[in-house]
Amino acid sequence: MNFKTLALSVILSTLGLATVAQAENESDLQQLRTTNRCPECDLRGANLQQFDLRGANLFKAQLQGADLRGVDLRSANLNQANLYHADLTQANLASANLFDANLRNTILERADLREADLSQADLAQANLIKANLKDASLVGTNFSQSYLNQANLENADLRQAFLFQTDLEAANLTRANLLGADLRKSNLDRTVLENANLTATILADTNIDRAKLSQTTLRGSLLQGTDLSPLVCVITNVVNCVVAPTSEQVESPELPFN
Repeated sequence: MNFKTLALSVILSTLGLATVAQAENESDLQQLRTTNRCPECDLRGANLQQFDLRGANLFKAQLQGADLRGVDLRSANLNQANLYHADLTQANLASANLFDANLRNTILERADLREADLSQADLAQANLIKANLKDASLVGTNFSQSYLNQANLENADLRQAFLFQTDLEAANLTRANLLGADLRKSNLDRTVLENANLTATILADTNIDRAKLSQTTLRGSLLQGTDLSPLVCVITNVVNCVVAPTSEQVESPELPFN
């Protein structure tokens, strides 16, 4: 077989595989459209803007790069789904199950995630600006280097959450539970933390000076390199706060993801 024949064979084979993949994708789309169920389906890059996915079963679905802007996903099952780089701008995910889902680099700006379960999900470098996460379950969730500016996290459960270098400027964390969370080098400028639980949190090198901390609990927190103004010390419960010698010596909690 000469070189040209071999090259042509490879090209035709590649095109054939692409056609098969596209056919499978269309089949999965049709299944989702007619049954509202498509667990473990291949929906990568699919445009789902016209779909009503309220209560849909998308367990372990492959949704990388999918267009879900404004889609109704209330109470949908997205447990362990892969939504890497998907666009969920203004999507309604209230009460959705996103446990252990991959949401890295996902756009969730202004999305409704009230009472959603995002425990142990990976939201690293995600855009959650102005998202509504009130009463959401975020236990062990990875928010490293994500954007939560002006997000609503009131009464959210953020125990053991990983918020390294996360931008929380002007976010609302009133009554949020951040027990044992890692907030190293995060931006908490003008963040509302009133009545929040920051017991045993890691706040090393964190910008917290202008945060609203009335009645906030900071027992056992690590505050090396963090500027707490005199006013904060007066209005905040900082009993047993620990100032670590250097940020490098602060032991990072085990990440929820490999």
